[in-house]
Amino acid sequence: EEDPDLVAVRDRMANIKHKLLVLSGKGGVGKSTVAAQLALSLSSRGFETGLLDIDVCGPSVPRMVGVETEEVRQAASGWQPVWVRDS
Repeated sequence: EEDPDLVAVRDRMANIKHKLLVLSGKGGVGKSTVAAQLALSLSSRGFETGLLDIDVCGPSVPRMVGVETEEVRQAASGWQPVWVRDS
């Protein structure tokens, strides 16, 4: 039987038309900077964007987008995003 959490993730991700992944096998090369600037740039052009930073050791995206004092909250439907601004 398939893990219900994996099914939920797959179903939610199916609603996202385009997904971009910024990665590297090396640290300190600017992955977070590129990802944040890409998301902000696309948003400023009218695209709906989201950014997931999974850097648990040193998350810099919240600082780059000005939400370092905000907290991600959990709700019945899952984790609630921190909004940077309305687009």
